[in-house]
Amino acid sequence: MSDKLKQGRTAARVGDLAEARRLLTEATQETPDNIEAWLELTGVVESLEEKRACLTQILALDPDHVLAKASLARLEQKAATEPLFCERHPQVETALRCNRCGKPICPKCAQRTPVGFRCPTCISAIENRYYSSVKDGELNPYHRPLSRPFFCYILLGLIVIMWAVMELSGGSTNPEILVQFGANYGPLILDGELWRLFTSMFLHIGPEHLAFNAIALIIFGFEMERIYGRNRFLVIYLLSGLFGSLASFAFNGPHQFSAGASGAIFGVVGMNLAFFFFYRHRLGEYGRQRRNMILILIGINLVLGYTIMPVDNLAHIGGLVAGVLLGYILAPQHRVDQNSSPVQITDRASLLRRWWALALGLLSFGGGLWLALLFWAGSGGWFSPIFTDYPPSNSQPIEYGQVIETELSQASAAWTFEGKSGQVITIITNSNAFDAYLKLYGPDGVVLVEDDDSGLDYNAQIEAFRLPATGTYTIIIYSLDENFGWYELILELLSNRDIALLRIRTRITWIDG
Repeated sequence: MSDKLKQGRTAARVGDLAEARRLLTEATQETPDNIEAWLELTGVVESLEEKRACLTQILALDPDHVLAKASLARLEQKAATEPLFCERHPQVETALRCNRCGKPICPKCAQRTPVGFRCPTCISAIENRYYSSVKDGELNPYHRPLSRPFFCYILLGLIVIMWAVMELSGGSTNPEILVQFGANYGPLILDGELWRLFTSMFLHIGPEHLAFNAIALIIFGFEMERIYGRNRFLVIYLLSGLFGSLASFAFNGPHQFSAGASGAIFGVVGMNLAFFFFYRHRLGEYGRQRRNMILILIGINLVLGYTIMPVDNLAHIGGLVAGVLLGYILAPQHRVDQNSSPVQITDRASLLRRWWALALGLLSFGGGLWLALLFWAGSGGWFSPIFTDYPPSNSQPIEYGQVIETELSQASAAWTFEGKSGQVITIITNSNAFDAYLKLYGPDGVVLVEDDDSGLDYNAQIEAFRLPATGTYTIIIYSLDENFGWYELILELLSNRDIALLRIRTRITWIDG
């Protein structure tokens, strides 16, 4: 059996008669003596003359073909009577009737159903009868999906492709590669690379991280894209991912970096939760079980994130909150207009009608990002300066590259240096006499970064820190154990970003997003 014949049969079986005619015609042209192809073509051609020509060709090849003889006899009997014409297309002759009302219909009007072909009028009547029983004119969207998944496939493809490219470029677990491809890295975000909050959603750290998020997207995303529709699903997915990245940057601080679609995935999980809560009265026990299952799953993931797995729970929470709020506001609300014929169904919560939800989400994200940048850049927007006399009057100057060995004879000591925006520095204290605690204050007296090794080796250090502004910075050294003695202070200026990234690999840990 030729491929054209197989494809033509498949097209006829699913109701695509035009495609079936094309494929079967090509099959008869390729093998004119193929009786099966001619017989299949007889069933899909429209006019009686075309059917007669096909049956005549079959009998020319096999004069004793029983089915062709019987079909041709019935065809001649029909031709002897008055021909049938489609009710909606009077110029089209047909031999097909609706199996419900018996009216003649052409192949263009015929709609295949599990019990045979029916005309559009009967199809509309059946739908009207169904929609007339809809409670309060509201149709449950769980039983009427808006679309087939599309963006889920696109998103899955993007994250897999980006992971594969990173693996080929040096490894998806390599911090330098992650930062190079757009991970959520605070110092560079403070440097103006805000796009990292978006690009980090498409990067994953290792195959396990990728597999976990891909499976979660398949389980929750495909269902929600069907119910919410493609546009609303994509909007909620991307905004949830952005809020997850923002929460990670704002609350983890700029000295850790993260990557992953987990914020967006938790947004999709939140969308599930919001939908089953919104339709809790319509979905009954099934909806209650789904809500409980989702809540248990969220709780387990958050507990594991805070205890065992090295994941970014703040990104999860940020994405989850955004997904729940947007999912509830944009939950589809199908209204059935039973006075129209055919019945019209409108969605009162479509993205076009709820445009303000998108605008409010973007405005909230922009405001949150501005506050986070204001705080971590040390502009004094959240806290007033620590010192009344700033820099402290007892502070001493220190230069880049200088190593100072001196004694701590009181609770703290202050050192100042002149820094420029964008410079990357490292500050190291070494002491065997007391438990050192190190803080770096910005030009306005706001704490930028601090470190304490909890007495393990009496050393503290601030490594690969990018200065956010130009001005006078202050280093404060404390004694946590109230002992005093000699210490060594080193202030280094790193030459370029490459050195900073090299230090990231050994000192600053990453977090799965």
